[in-house]
Amino acid sequence: WVFHHHVFLFKHHLIISFIINIAIITISHVNGCFTSIFSFGDSLADTGNLLQLSLSESKKLFHFDFPPYGRTFFDYPTGRCSDGRLVIDFIAEEFGLPFLPPYFGGENGKPRNLENGVNFAVVGATALDDVFFKERGIHNPFTNASLGVELGFFKDVLPSLCSSSSDCKEFLKKSLIVMGEIGGNDYSHAFLQGKSIKEILHFVPLVVDTIASAITELIGLGAVTILVPGDLPIGCSSAYLTYFQGSDMADYDPLTGCITWLNQFSEFHNEQLQKKLDQMRKLHRNVNIIYEDYYNIAMRFYHSGTNLVRLIPYRFTETLRSCCGGGGRYNYSASVACGDPPLTTSCKDPSSHVSWDGLHYTEATYRWISKGVLEELYAIPNTNSLCFPSTVGEELWIISNLEIGKIPDSAFPPNGRTFFHRPTGRFCDGRLVIDFLAEALGLPFLPPYYRYKNATSEKFENGVNFAVGGAGALNSSFPGIYNPITVISLVDEVNSFKQFLNLRTDFKQLLRNSLIVMGEIGGNDYSHAFKQGKSIEDVRNFVPPVVDSITSSINELIELGAVTFLVPGNFPIGCSASYLTLFQGSDKDQYDPLTGCLTWLNQFSQHHNQLLRKELEKIRNLHPDINIVYGDYYSTTMRIYNSPNKFGFKETLKACCGTGGLYNYNLSRACGYPPLRRCCNDPSSYMSWDGIHYTEAVNRLIANVVFEELMNSIHSLNNLCPASTINKLRMIYPKSEM
Repeated sequence: WVFHHHVFLFKHHLIISFIINIAIITISHVNGCFTSIFSFGDSLADTGNLLQLSLSESKKLFHFDFPPYGRTFFDYPTGRCSDGRLVIDFIAEEFGLPFLPPYFGGENGKPRNLENGVNFAVVGATALDDVFFKERGIHNPFTNASLGVELGFFKDVLPSLCSSSSDCKEFLKKSLIVMGEIGGNDYSHAFLQGKSIKEILHFVPLVVDTIASAITELIGLGAVTILVPGDLPIGCSSAYLTYFQGSDMADYDPLTGCITWLNQFSEFHNEQLQKKLDQMRKLHRNVNIIYEDYYNIAMRFYHSGTNLVRLIPYRFTETLRSCCGGGGRYNYSASVACGDPPLTTSCKDPSSHVSWDGLHYTEATYRWISKGVLEELYAIPNTNSLCFPSTVGEELWIISNLEIGKIPDSAFPPNGRTFFHRPTGRFCDGRLVIDFLAEALGLPFLPPYYRYKNATSEKFENGVNFAVGGAGALNSSFPGIYNPITVISLVDEVNSFKQFLNLRTDFKQLLRNSLIVMGEIGGNDYSHAFKQGKSIEDVRNFVPPVVDSITSSINELIELGAVTFLVPGNFPIGCSASYLTLFQGSDKDQYDPLTGCLTWLNQFSQHHNQLLRKELEKIRNLHPDINIVYGDYYSTTMRIYNSPNKFGFKETLKACCGTGGLYNYNLSRACGYPPLRRCCNDPSSYMSWDGIHYTEAVNRLIANVVFEELMNSIHSLNNLCPASTINKLRMIYPKSEM
């Protein structure tokens, strides 16, 4: 039994203005959509090049050419620096392609079959040329190969795959280029040979420019889809931990045991790389340049032993100590490496270890990294749909925009921990109000439109969610407010809805049997303005146009045939940890002595709500046959703030999840920002989840009241549901104690 057949949602998440641009895109997997893969890089991607070079030229084998390397999957050493497969192997498998053959190793030292791609990565390879390091007294113990050398190999191969420039461009359109990981050795060779952090920091822009130059050259040849991995958290590497063993305790992250300043170095490299990639995207708008966030994927493993991500099934029991090595605290020795018999030891179960040999990861770790890139939120594309698999949760948002900088904090644990047991894109520990409403109506959670907009109509049989993180009621061109999060507004969401309706021949009947949830919307219009220094007088001037945008959208939908609306009001923003932090230090008489909320901000919310209700009443008078139910979010939450113990809340103003401060909220580092520092043990005892959004426990109570308001709208119910249905719904969703 359902109250309405369909639920459509127009709403926004109250995201504070420092979070990056977000949009929802569709990523659909067609097995074999790439006909070939070409890989560049170092030991993280080498599938046998250095081994083949060693056999054919130097006749000198390295320690990773001996058992137990390869033991987990191949049963013998293959030249891969792991117990099994690498990320590049999992990527090839995902797209239905064979493992990439190393460039060296076939007839005349070259691979026989090139049609499905080639691997040019070489163990020890650097981004910068070998001459650069020799001039600085830095020795590469493995190879003189650099990214430029590998690119030369690729250009040598290309004529055998295509006969002309136009043919090559057509061929490369169907090819995936994997650019690395590369650059790690530029730093590790220097660090492990005693160079200072000050000197090595100067390498970073040179390394990034070299990677960018190689990408530009590949684009010129015709490449259109390029994956660019970032650097890994080297401060968690057994090799670095051993080399810098004995550092001050203050240098170590007490949560993970990693060396913080080394991880900060990796983050610096990644920030510079992402900035460069952003610049390149603007120059090459028809090219998919995708940043692979290896750093944050890997940091989840190092947090996996903590209560922050205990629900994520990595099953690693050892994060810092390598599986195979020459002993010591981290089972790593620079002089006795894994594969040097009989001096090294190897763990029984490599899948329980993050690190394989102190420098490289186990197959289990590489599997999770590839999963993070291919299936989760750790690849940042910049254009429309890409040929990637989509096996993530119902509400998982994939990130894209022309000016994107990083993955949103909602993509990281502990977001989603209470109900979904993983991040889903919801800014909450669990379900939202709309989720509870859907459940109460016997409907599935609403699919996000922008992710599934190319799906069949069956996907939207029970409704659809047009919400976009950071969206405002006002158009992005509205003067006086800059939206740093997204250009999407309520107008855009309504236009998307109309496009959706155009595909339906029965849309009039569809709208008559649908509940339209119009918000909550408008909060971001005000929060963007407040956080950009606008005065209360200035922001009050935005209220009439915000309300007008909401009511205009309702009128537009009424003209299309919609008859039942739920229109929530604004929350008491004066009780929000984000606003309390922003205006911390206000005069004491500005705080409510009972709740601790800022009264003038709550009065602002009430002003918005009063004007909204006044305009909704005008619509009711003009359209007496239309059901418009006002969702009184303000009064509902204020009842909790006034009597928290009655509802089981121990903390009302301080956020459950955050990065410190009086209200456990930081304007520059939100919940989920790695490495997360502070998260409460029991979110259900807190009202605020992350300082901006509520916990699932609060959302449940709000949904209780909203559903009761819908039930009490007798006019609405008589039009759409028989009495028997109403009674059954009351049994499903009993009367609220609010």
